[in-house]
Amino acid sequence: MLEEAVLNSPAEETDSGGYLDLLKYDAEPAEPADGRAARSHRTRRAIINAMRALHAEGDLRPTAPRIAERAGVSLRTVWQQFTDMEALLVESVKRDSEILRSLVRKIEPDRPLADRIDTFVSQRARVLEEMTPTWRAASMSRPTSAELRSDHGKKLAAGRAELELVFAPEFGKLQGKQRDQLVEALHAISIWSFWESLRTDLGLSPLRARELVRNTFAALFTQAGFPLAA
Repeated sequence: MLEEAVLNSPAEETDSGGYLDLLKYDAEPAEPADGRAARSHRTRRAIINAMRALHAEGDLRPTAPRIAERAGVSLRTVWQQFTDMEALLVESVKRDSEILRSLVRKIEPDRPLADRIDTFVSQRARVLEEMTPTWRAASMSRPTSAELRSDHGKKLAAGRAELELVFAPEFGKLQGKQRDQLVEALHAISIWSFWESLRTDLGLSPLRARELVRNTFAALFTQAGFPLAA
């Protein structure tokens, strides 16, 4: 759970333009109408949610028996639904796509720069904080999982793409190395690994971490020739 209400407030709904659309994940399929298939669907979801709940409690590598117990199913049922623990972790990471739907909204690039910075950083901080338990668990298994590495690459690319859309007016006025350096610097301080360092290595609260990122965004834009209006 987030510590500050400002990071926990719901995002405005939108049809397109958010981080999730850039990831191009499909929405979770509706529960099947067939009774047996529907039960299997609910069981699978319960197992995934159980793993995520354990991640949130700090158990980043929960055992199958612990997951089964939390989900209220038998160990045999877990293995009927998933071939191995990697497959279950991959599905848990994919569950992020549904959660992201409630956390993101489109940020129009014609809004004032200061307003876009505030909105972008607040939204990104909310996403990174909410996703931390599962992404932290995934980072431990990523070196040996091609699927997790692929998912990680998609998220990084989507994060950069959103950044370039939101701040297109400013980036469009820069060329070559200057543009690339600004984009890369802003991208570097708005990805999960940076957020994780602020929260764990520096011990900052979500609010202080968000403020640091926001102030660094403002400083980088000012340095590039785009001072924020007073």
